[in-house]
Amino acid sequence: MKCKLSVWLAGFFAILLSGVFVGLVKAERLESDSYVIQFGNFNITAGKKSSNNYAVTDTVGQTGAGPYGEYGVSNYFVGGGFQYIYQIDEFFFQISKLQIDLGTLSPGVHHTDSHTLRVSTRNGGYKVYAFEEHQLRHRTGLDEIADTLCDAGSCDEIAASIWQNLDIPGFGFNMSGDDVPIDFVNLDYFRQFANIATPEVMRVVMSADNHSVDRVATVTYKAGVAGDQAAGVYDTAVVFVAVPSY
Repeated sequence: MKCKLSVWLAGFFAILLSGVFVGLVKAERLESDSYVIQFGNFNITAGKKSSNNYAVTDTVGQTGAGPYGEYGVSNYFVGGGFQYIYQIDEFFFQISKLQIDLGTLSPGVHHTDSHTLRVSTRNGGYKVYAFEEHQLRHRTGLDEIADTLCDAGSCDEIAASIWQNLDIPGFGFNMSGDDVPIDFVNLDYFRQFANIATPEVMRVVMSADNHSVDRVATVTYKAGVAGDQAAGVYDTAVVFVAVPSY
């Protein structure tokens, strides 16, 4: 029998900007119920200019333009003028490949395949969640390879456990690298994916509370089958949801 997985990426990003101006707006004090800006000014011009021969950004009329402090390094940050944006990295999430092939399975053998997740954030942290649409399912829909219970029958979608015994079938995953859950003690520890068909709640597989640059983790998928497993192609989809926090 042959097993294949399709890996999908989903991202949820929400930015709420609001402010209601009340009262008389003064030249050096802007305020609402939500904020106060003291010693503000209106620039003559700011932005990006370009032609076939050059590209330049500028802030004209700003007193003391530029960034002061650095995200994730100093205890403060002040952005004065348009140029401060160069301190703010874009949120970045990448999956190294979107097809996982576990090959042709037979009893007493475990097959693996892997890919990497790469994350960079702006000035905040992030979380990456994962879930499977269903267990590895035969193309006919009549048979499934159950999610692993690991060697001691104790792993689930929340906690990883050792899975080394080749006679124990199932499907699971291991995480290694940056910002992974601490229950993945080493490469022998596996979990189930949360199964939304059950339904189960998607679980965090990478996370950080602070500014993060080029954080990389490896996801290793593993499957094994019992002797009475029906022959054929089995597949499912694994979804990763990357959420930045600002």
